[in-house]
Amino acid sequence: MQAEYGAIDGFGDYRSLGQKTLPRRWRLNWMSMLEAVLVPSAIFTVVYWLLTFSVHAHYTTQTILLCLVCTLVPAAFWHRVWTQQEDKADLGHREPNWFFFLAAASSVAWLGGFALGMTNWSSYMHKYYDYSDLAVIRGVNTRTQPGGAILDTGVVEFKRTTEVNEDMTMAYKDGDLYCVAPIITSLPETVIASEPATYDYWALGVNCCDPFGRKAFACGVVLEEQVRGGLRLLDRTNVPSYRKAIQMAEEEYHIKAGKIPLLLYWEGDPEKELERLYMQGSKSFWQNSLAFLCLVTAAMLFWSVLAKVQR
Repeated sequence: MQAEYGAIDGFGDYRSLGQKTLPRRWRLNWMSMLEAVLVPSAIFTVVYWLLTFSVHAHYTTQTILLCLVCTLVPAAFWHRVWTQQEDKADLGHREPNWFFFLAAASSVAWLGGFALGMTNWSSYMHKYYDYSDLAVIRGVNTRTQPGGAILDTGVVEFKRTTEVNEDMTMAYKDGDLYCVAPIITSLPETVIASEPATYDYWALGVNCCDPFGRKAFACGVVLEEQVRGGLRLLDRTNVPSYRKAIQMAEEEYHIKAGKIPLLLYWEGDPEKELERLYMQGSKSFWQNSLAFLCLVTAAMLFWSVLAKVQR
């Protein structure tokens, strides 16, 4: 008997009532693929940028809070994945599930951006921004300029006739060897040499000298001819150890240190060193951001192909 118009023909049609069917044809959702690349890349770049550059130096607490706010994005995607799994009528989880990819990629992006940002900050940018906010003093003569008068400086550039006196190297041992040596500006050849009244400027370092046998001070780049400057010690943790080394030098060499000696990391060109730190930190930021963009693009393409194979 021929089925009437509009009648249901076959038990298979009864079973299909009220049930959604998936298309057998695999289709690319270009908008979803684009979002799968751009959203994680944006999270990675924003978190990495916040932790790398000046906003971290000037607004530390707010920066960390903004980074934590960025975790809401992967959290929202994971919540969407969970609701898909719970809703039996939602067959989106049987398609190439871009919400799952976004959740996973965004989580990796935040973790990667935070880890690399903190590494970049501690390795390069922290030191750069610490010194960039301080004064730069040029043409300092250690014989006429008291060290205590320029304690607000970060970078000190001395006259070309200034050098570290390795013959007065001294060190205090407290687990590590805390090394010091006075920085002295030489007098012109036409002037009879004399010892300074006080030694206000001291080069320093850790485990980089030999004060006991052959006098040797190898902290920083002291042996290079262009060295005529230094970066002031900002971390006060080891100051007591360096002061004890200076006291030992006073007793050993019968000299007098200034009331407030200025402790410096001896550098060839301190301003150039700071510029190098900034350039290295910026280079790491851009290289890693580009690398992550390429990585998430490759992961997106792999996810698309894998979804096609599994259908």
